[in-house]
Amino acid sequence: MDSTGISFTALFTGQVWYESGISNRFFTSPKGRLLYKTLRPFDRLADSIIGITLHDMLIQRHQIMDHRIDWLIKTQGVSQILEIACGYSPRGYTLSRKYPDLKYVEADLPHMAERKRALLQANHGFGPDHQVVGCDVFEFGAPYGLDYVMEDVLDPDRPTILVTEGLVNYFHLDDISQVWQRLAQLGRVYPKAWYITDLVYNFGKHLIPGAVAAGSKMLSLATRANVNLHFNNRDEIQRGFLECGFTDVQIQRPEDFVNHLPIPMGKSKSVVRVVESQIHAP
Repeated sequence: MDSTGISFTALFTGQVWYESGISNRFFTSPKGRLLYKTLRPFDRLADSIIGITLHDMLIQRHQIMDHRIDWLIKTQGVSQILEIACGYSPRGYTLSRKYPDLKYVEADLPHMAERKRALLQANHGFGPDHQVVGCDVFEFGAPYGLDYVMEDVLDPDRPTILVTEGLVNYFHLDDISQVWQRLAQLGRVYPKAWYITDLVYNFGKHLIPGAVAAGSKMLSLATRANVNLHFNNRDEIQRGFLECGFTDVQIQRPEDFVNHLPIPMGKSKSVVRVVESQIHAP
């Protein structure tokens, strides 16, 4: 259940977002550019074997999540967002400028949070009510526990979105389910709350035998972390989130947005799913 290895992917993902025109150059680095070039062969291999690339998957999930977050702000009165495991996500930088009254809190492991905070400070990147804090989703209490951050940093009177992007598949289902249960429980304090995340489901049924194992292995090698595919289909995803305490679980596919967003599509059916779950106050 070690979460320290995940931050390696922040460099690569940040570079992908920049190369795709949805992030800022100050969120990149020479190491990130090197990683991006080094991992391109993995993408070409994945495209040839399973018809899906890591690059496209990263853009698909980010575009859909941005779209849904923007919709909730405009239509549901959301005025506070906590983005957990934020990495080099440009979302806080972008949304805190687009919506000056929005409280945006970015959270990540302490060393990653310190790095993100320094980048934003050096580039005048903080919005009016925007901060970066240290947080480990598996810790409890001050100073970095998830419960501490949500109770001490966030405003309990604001409609709130909790976001994790690129986090779920790095942990075993039992471990990440504990995080989901805590988010569902802690989120009940807000007048309205939503949890938005992404995942890659077990796409083996849609491919030739052995391709799913090859695809999962390539993802693991590319990210230097184990990749866990928790669910086999839509029903299992929905049931898994409902059992953790969420309600009104909506599951979105990239195919649903091709006519509305500049979203890349591969040669095969998508395997990325964005899960939007509501949290009701007791």
